[in-house]
Amino acid sequence: MKMTFLTIVVGGVLVFLAVVIVAVFVPGLIWNPAQTVIAHPYTAQELRGRELFYSNGCNYCHTQYVREEDTAMGAVSDGGNYVFDDPLILGSERTGPDLSYIGRKRSEAWEIAHLKDPRSLSPLSIMPSFDFLTDQELEEIAAYLFALGNRVAEERMIRPPAEYAGMTDPLDYPVVTPVSGDQSQGWTTWLAADLQEGKEIYVENCLTCHGCAGNGLGSYGGTMSVTPADFRQEPFRNMPDDQWFWHVSEGVPGTLMPVWKTSLTEDQRWNVIHYIQQIFARPVMRDPNEGDPTGEYANLTNPLSPTVETLERGKAIFTRECMVCHGADGTGDGPYGNNLQPSPPDFSDGNYGTLQNPSYTDADYFWRISEGLPWSAMPTWKSQYSEEDRWALVYYIRVNFTQTLPRPTTTDNVMSTPEVYLEQTVPESASFERGKQTYLTNCAQCHGLAGDGNGWTGGYLDVSPSDFTNPTQRDMTDGEYLAAVMFGVPNTAMPSWGEWLPEDQQWDVIRYIQEAFASENPQTVVSLYNAGAMGANVMTLSQDNWTGEGHTISTENGQQVYTIYCSTCHGDQGQGDGSGATNLGGSAPAPFASDMSLGYIFWRVNEGIANTIMPPFNWLLSDADVWDVSVYVQNMTSSTSSAATGANSQSANVAVMPTSTPEGNTP
Repeated sequence: MKMTFLTIVVGGVLVFLAVVIVAVFVPGLIWNPAQTVIAHPYTAQELRGRELFYSNGCNYCHTQYVREEDTAMGAVSDGGNYVFDDPLILGSERTGPDLSYIGRKRSEAWEIAHLKDPRSLSPLSIMPSFDFLTDQELEEIAAYLFALGNRVAEERMIRPPAEYAGMTDPLDYPVVTPVSGDQSQGWTTWLAADLQEGKEIYVENCLTCHGCAGNGLGSYGGTMSVTPADFRQEPFRNMPDDQWFWHVSEGVPGTLMPVWKTSLTEDQRWNVIHYIQQIFARPVMRDPNEGDPTGEYANLTNPLSPTVETLERGKAIFTRECMVCHGADGTGDGPYGNNLQPSPPDFSDGNYGTLQNPSYTDADYFWRISEGLPWSAMPTWKSQYSEEDRWALVYYIRVNFTQTLPRPTTTDNVMSTPEVYLEQTVPESASFERGKQTYLTNCAQCHGLAGDGNGWTGGYLDVSPSDFTNPTQRDMTDGEYLAAVMFGVPNTAMPSWGEWLPEDQQWDVIRYIQEAFASENPQTVVSLYNAGAMGANVMTLSQDNWTGEGHTISTENGQQVYTIYCSTCHGDQGQGDGSGATNLGGSAPAPFASDMSLGYIFWRVNEGIANTIMPPFNWLLSDADVWDVSVYVQNMTSSTSSAATGANSQSANVAVMPTSTPEGNTP
């Protein structure tokens, strides 16, 4: 056939029509997928909303289909999902999020507000405003969106993709037979379950982010905009195996969680998951039952010189790595150790022997520091610190906490404080109130709530904590305070807080100490107490509701809490004559008023009193402790009302006022 112009045109038209028939009409005629549960007939309102959605060009930026390679968008789309869509318009690109399963994920009210002003709910959105639509039209679009997809509110973690979905743990814990007598079974069962390998993998790969307590607050965790997972909370406590393996294998999108499948075998990934589940996510109380050091650890002795330099080297490591669980004073009350099972040990409890007759040898400490303890969260520090570092840590613990080695008498080879620190002054931004909170949670257990060195746990230390009310403290410069806080006090258990506290918090606590305890002329300020007045947040406080939900009130515990935390200033009977009040001069607390309500007492115990040394105990005590001590104080004031009658009800609480009131705070 001769290729004339007419032939070319007609041929082209026929080819075009053939393509249209094959690509458009034939699929429409033969496409008849089985309806899925995702598909549903549109109501009249939803249908009008769908027409408005497409007529306003929403499909230019939002797709409605999920592909095999997509993650966190729902199940892969099936043709049967769209049997009621006519015409079938699934969108062109994902400038905005895919909407396949948006139904029930946002409320209709949210969708309407978002359509009117997208940036009020998503500040970086480039979506245009559709506030030109009528209220009825906006409601119709919202109804359409609210019905899209599986209509499941996803109040859970994203589901794993098909590759990981439904996986179950392939590693079984071995079955063992209990042994009789005094034989140790801790290491035997721990090793048989491959949990030591899991712990070592965790320490080497996960510890710096997730922390030795598994709470996501490791030494590197605070550098990230997305805080690492806290394995002790939901959803991790009940997270299924496929979720665990998926996240460990593939990492977590949008975070720095590595893709561990590239460097760990499947068994190694399951072993570290076992360790996290057993020790952090679903812990039960076990006895480490570790026995005595064996093999290379048996009969070891510390090769380091017993000097202050060695002591300070161990202190820096303890402050940085150990204090969060074992506590600054070694009593096992560190801020991250509360939910660990078993709890960190109390080095002051006498189980470690005495200076003359120690129960534990150097080898006992070094072994446990190096290898950890079976059935506990104690890390295997051998992979993170050299032998010399671990021996320095042994020396620090034995001298300061278990006190089973003599304290060095020489200060040779101890670095002097660099001059740059001594030249520093307290910045104006330092806060008395923030410093009060930092002092309560980090310093008060040793230095006492009255700053007199008589804290509730630090009294056993053989070098007594500093008494900030001593006149000699007033001669210290700002720089000397900074050096003491940042580096600790040589040859004592005073932590080198520069290893743990940010500099601004160090200055906050310095300002608080200086103005609350070391001031030459503290001002006396009377709180604005008057009968019946209290914070709105406690006005509806209900003891009946507290006990009705299964809690109990223990005045015995309340008395114990009061003795530990309150009597040092308020005295045994609330008369303001506690041992710590003596050092506060004329600023000792006044006797409790007889008409203080339970709500008022709870409020002050829980939140403290601004611009005074009365701290907010909600940072330290549990809700139950606050209830117990509040009821105890109320009973105390009721029983001593005759003694309190003469007290001015407008002067129920008196405390030290800083000589220079922190900026922004007024009495």
